[in-house]
Amino acid sequence: MSLTSRKYWDSVVAKWSATRQQELWRQHSDVVNGQLLRRWLPEDRVARLLKTDLFDEAVSNGLYSLLAKHADHFLGIDLSPGIVAAVKLRVPGLTLCAADVRDLPFGDASFDVIVSISTLDHFDSVREIQTALQELSRVLRPGGQLLITLDNLSHPVVWLRNILPQRLLLGLRLVPYRAGTTCGPRTLETYCRDAGLEVLRMTAILHCPRALAVACAYLLERFTTRRTQSRYLNALLSFERLEACPSRFRTGHYTAILATKRPGQTGSNACSRSTLKSAAIQETLTNPNKLRSKTLNKLTCRE
Repeated sequence: MSLTSRKYWDSVVAKWSATRQQELWRQHSDVVNGQLLRRWLPEDRVARLLKTDLFDEAVSNGLYSLLAKHADHFLGIDLSPGIVAAVKLRVPGLTLCAADVRDLPFGDASFDVIVSISTLDHFDSVREIQTALQELSRVLRPGGQLLITLDNLSHPVVWLRNILPQRLLLGLRLVPYRAGTTCGPRTLETYCRDAGLEVLRMTAILHCPRALAVACAYLLERFTTRRTQSRYLNALLSFERLEACPSRFRTGHYTAILATKRPGQTGSNACSRSTLKSAAIQETLTNPNKLRSKTLNKLTCRE
């Protein structure tokens, strides 16, 4: 089953929710991502903010509460209807829909800020990463900001994981789900520029030895007290000091980029989106409590 199959991710989140996997580790992931967002999000509140992946919110506290504080209207999307449904159960009242980041159902320049946390590293090809970046650029307003993280191919463990057979890694339970294609920091920077984005900052995050940290977290959350677990999370967080080192892209699991859309840039598919999609996003963001099934169908990506 393809990594971009909705059924695949529906099955992943169903299993994850049933077994409550990696809860302690997900807490650490949320904290690291949250620190990055606090540093890079605009200080002033924006009108519209899009988050492109809802897996964090489906299996942990996620980032929605932090993001919602920075925008008048928060919209979350995910390829998987199962993930969207899981988040709606956990956090009622959020404006969410199922959509494909490679073919977004929104009008040009719809969002002031887009946050894409480890979304684009779940594709089967590099070309799909480029296509997704072009779409994100299209729906971002000129002068708006895109914050993106991606598995860092310059990290030795990520590189090794991506050349080994996925069936072997899954069989040995070294990964919780299939890994997608990714790229190194300089290549990602080039792809952003090709999509009409100007890179403002680039760094690497999540510097602890991930495989070992996940295994330790698994044992600790089952056999130790919350106080011990809290100490462990603090210890993991201390590894983030490595971000200040010149070797950050060798130790950081994720590349993180903050980019802005160049003034006058309209995106690669500026003339290909209908007025209907623009109307749908306006209705969804300005009247989230009046969202009806008809509008949701407009927002849901095509089969």
